[in-house]
Amino acid sequence: MTDYDKSTGSSGTMRIRDLGSTIEFWITSGNSTTWNSALPYGWTVNGSTGTSTYNYQPNAGWEKLRSFTVTTSQTVTFRLFDTGTSGFGGPTTHSVYIDRATVPAAPSLPTLANITSTSVDVSFTDGSNGGASIDSRQIGYGTNSSAPTTTVSSDGSTTISSLTPGTLYYFWARTHNSKGYSAWSARAQTTTLKVPDAPSTPILTDISPTSVTVSWTPNSDGGSAITAFEVGYGTSSSAPTSTSTGTSPKIISGLTPGTTYYFWVRAQNSVGWGPYSASASVMTIAGVRIKDGGVWKIAVPYVRDAGVWKLARPYVKYLGIWKETI
Repeated sequence: MTDYDKSTGSSGTMRIRDLGSTIEFWITSGNSTTWNSALPYGWTVNGSTGTSTYNYQPNAGWEKLRSFTVTTSQTVTFRLFDTGTSGFGGPTTHSVYIDRATVPAAPSLPTLANITSTSVDVSFTDGSNGGASIDSRQIGYGTNSSAPTTTVSSDGSTTISSLTPGTLYYFWARTHNSKGYSAWSARAQTTTLKVPDAPSTPILTDISPTSVTVSWTPNSDGGSAITAFEVGYGTSSSAPTSTSTGTSPKIISGLTPGTTYYFWVRAQNSVGWGPYSASASVMTIAGVRIKDGGVWKIAVPYVRDAGVWKLARPYVKYLGIWKETI
């Protein structure tokens, strides 16, 4: 309860009493002989103005003239017109601003869009302003699901950047007015994108002197659709020296017979290329063997064509059909 008093006449007092959801108009005269059987008064409350009279008796002390329900912030006015008494005098006007504002209501659940590996667009809608204009907004976020660890100013739609790829983040929003901050909104969440995980270890089949078929199975796409696969291969066991893009199964050709090759596979999405898989290795078919010093060894056949030695692919005729040797 809050009382707002104003002197009137030689000994009178006007009072506006605020009870939180209602207001009351009171009067008293310090001169106990003051009397007016039709004391004229008026008001402006909730945008409406009115007048009335009150039978104020001698020795009455404090008397309540009227009450109103007031739930919105506003200026209320209590008026005493010419009372015809020295105690109350008049006319006198008593105006008070009644503040009914509260902190704003929590905003809407944030909407998350345009998710990348390092950024998220966060937007939300204000809740009720609590009776006072919203003067600022914030987005809170972090990897803790209980409460934000970082806050940034917002206009209701803000890009949050410098995030960690492949990480689950939580987002809240709140608004502020002259009474303070609202509660945080409900929590939204998303995982930032990352490059795809490494595919399965390649399976190598259909091995010939100069080609190998490479098959694999993709793993997680990192939150963004896989757009390409790359087979890396070479004779080094540490890293590929050649690459070829395509889908599983992929035939890698142009290899050298009787040679050990290593194969890896990786995937690409909108973020970039993921890591290579574990490697698989195989030796291409030599085509022929020769006995050297009593030991059978793999031989790589070559032929001379127009003075140039070229790799040969040996065939045999079996049941009238020429077939590549294996």
